[in-house]
Amino acid sequence: MATTKKFLLKERRRSTRIEGRLPVTLVLRHGRLGHVIAGPAAGEVLDVSLYGAGLLLEQIRVENCHLFYSPQDNPSCVLHVEFVAAPNGETLSLPVRPVRFDRVLEEDASAKPFHLGVEFLLKPTEKAVRLLFSQVAEQAGGKGWWRKLVELFLPA
Repeated sequence: MATTKKFLLKERRRSTRIEGRLPVTLVLRHGRLGHVIAGPAAGEVLDVSLYGAGLLLEQIRVENCHLFYSPQDNPSCVLHVEFVAAPNGETLSLPVRPVRFDRVLEEDASAKPFHLGVEFLLKPTEKAVRLLFSQVAEQAGGKGWWRKLVELFLPA
């Protein structure tokens, strides 16, 4: 029975996740480049990999849209994570697919935020993905084995 439990809890991620905090906003757009349907909603990156990110949000509903269910119920709705890219201050928009969400229930916290897992709709080699990944890595300290991983995807 112990081996079955180990198998069920086995890590299945495609790449390493880096923990760090980075403020972002989420908007729901009509298509990848269309107009904004709902948002912006303030959030924060908790961790990031080359394929997706874990986000912390105060609200999962913005206006009359649900940030998790609306993109799944309507294929023309695309969720975007927007962040300010350092050092030039350019705002980048990264289309994502929500894959999971949960409510963070802590007894001592008055606010009950949401944890939203998203998968990037862009390839790991795209500029916006590399910049988000490198910003979270730098914010986390820029040291260690994962820094080598970051440098593989940064422009020379």
